[in-house]
Amino acid sequence: MTVGHIAALIAGHAVLGAGLLALAEKFLPMVPSSALLILLGMKTVAGPGDLALMLAATTLGSSLGCLCLYGLGRALGEGRCAAFVARYGQYILLSRARYDHLVEGYRRHHFQVTLLGQTIPTARAYLPLPAGIFRMAPGRFVLAILMGTSIWNGAFLTIGYIIQAGA
Repeated sequence: MTVGHIAALIAGHAVLGAGLLALAEKFLPMVPSSALLILLGMKTVAGPGDLALMLAATTLGSSLGCLCLYGLGRALGEGRCAAFVARYGQYILLSRARYDHLVEGYRRHHFQVTLLGQTIPTARAYLPLPAGIFRMAPGRFVLAILMGTSIWNGAFLTIGYIIQAGA
């Protein structure tokens, strides 16, 4: 399935489809979220009202995915999560070295790493795991995820909208 096919599928279901795609992207990072969001901005946003709806849907979907990963981190705990990454991380593009780096960042700066991490490609998909492992306060986690994800999603949806409007 190509990116064009995905876009056509999403366009048929607009806001709900975009939210579900943002959720799925947290677990199947096959297409870079930046490209996906630009495409959504180009194909589904006709004006500022649509942009706000798309931003809300994709932020909600992505944040729900982050909450699932946060819950997985809490359930697995530090030892089991490290063992899982060592064994299966290669299949989800998460090396043990990258995982260890993420964990160390969380030890020092939970909120800041969570917020800023949502604006860093690749890392944004996996940062919720250490937040759950170290039992970051759920309210602070959700606030950081919502803020960081809306910055990331808003930027790329807007770029797509501008490209489409200029065409």
